[in-house]
Amino acid sequence: MKLLTYSSQKYLWLSSLLIISSIPLFYFVVNSIFLNATDRFLENQAYLTPNHINEIKSADDLEIWRKLDKDLEITLYNPQKFNPKPYTAQEINPKSNKLEDYRHLQKQLQILGIQHIITYKTSLLEKEDLIKSILMVQIGLLLLIFASFLIINRTISKKIWLPFNKILSFLKNYELNKENNPITEKLDIDELNDLNIDIQNLLNRTETTYRLQKEFTENAAHELQTPVAIIKSKLDLLLQEKNLSNSQSILIDQIYYVLQKLSDLNKNLLFLSKLENQQFDFKDDIDTLKTTANAIENLNFFAEAKYQQLLFPKPESSVLKGNQPLFDQLLQNLLINAVQYSPKGSIIHINLSKDSLIFINEGAALDFEEEKLFSRFSKTIEKEQKGNGLGLAISKKIANVHGFDLSYEYTNSKHHFIIKFNKPSQT
Repeated sequence: MKLLTYSSQKYLWLSSLLIISSIPLFYFVVNSIFLNATDRFLENQAYLTPNHINEIKSADDLEIWRKLDKDLEITLYNPQKFNPKPYTAQEINPKSNKLEDYRHLQKQLQILGIQHIITYKTSLLEKEDLIKSILMVQIGLLLLIFASFLIINRTISKKIWLPFNKILSFLKNYELNKENNPITEKLDIDELNDLNIDIQNLLNRTETTYRLQKEFTENAAHELQTPVAIIKSKLDLLLQEKNLSNSQSILIDQIYYVLQKLSDLNKNLLFLSKLENQQFDFKDDIDTLKTTANAIENLNFFAEAKYQQLLFPKPESSVLKGNQPLFDQLLQNLLINAVQYSPKGSIIHINLSKDSLIFINEGAALDFEEEKLFSRFSKTIEKEQKGNGLGLAISKKIANVHGFDLSYEYTNSKHHFIIKFNKPSQT
């Protein structure tokens, strides 16, 4: 979730909560105001009543008053029915013949020498309609303010976070071994400006460290080749001596073998360094069927030496964009690995489809953690190690620089090395 969306959601939830909670509060406040106004209106009527009572001289006058004024009731005083405080009760409206809420106020007055209860009342129907109208207007205003707030907040937030998005875009497109255009403009927000400066300083230090490491790796690899070559040439001369004993010849052969492994290791390390530095072009059109068939043909003798069979059934051809020599190296490494670690007389399956290439070979389960399979020098060292521990690491790196996904599975007592040409996106 993007930061702008996250903050907008939080504002949305908070504002919605405030609006929902304010509606009943607003209704309660407005209703209380109207009830207080109604009570004051009834109190005013009650205040003026004694002036009318003075005009009543007989029971007929009282009856006429009762019939003419429909908003009050006159009954004999009964302490049990007298309520000194205003109250609301439902009554039938004579006009609509429906139950309605009425506000009542009772006063005790003496009429013609007898104590009476005069009940003043007024309908609350208009008050309720008015409250509903005001409430609808209030809700409309709140929603308008809410929508305006969201729009303004999102607009301002976009403008505020625009420099941050520029910095983020720069980091996403940044490549260590290529020339990158830094963000040189001065930002209006101090914190983002400081962040940009700190990121630029960090990248400068990283580029310096990377360049020094790259130079050291390349120089060390090249410098190591010379003494190895000299030692190998001296050993060749020593092997030509006629006075060498059998034990000395065996010892020299062993030294020569170790030097050869050291030379191969040095070449592979230099090759890995070039891969990591992306010193290759990826503009070749690679025919997967032709390339795989060539790799099988070139290495078939290796499998025949162990009485193994390479099966390549019903392949599907596709054309990929990449580096042909690197792709050749990838297939060669995986095929040699399958041949080396399969028992004699076994069958190795190579399954090629438009989306993937799978090498399947028999063999015992790994005696180390699967996560270390594609790591450098991290696998178990055997007494007679068949490689230098870099073949699968190089294969993984070649797959990555092509955008492929190289994975491993062990099912049904068989090793599966799977190359998916369309690497799934990382989220």
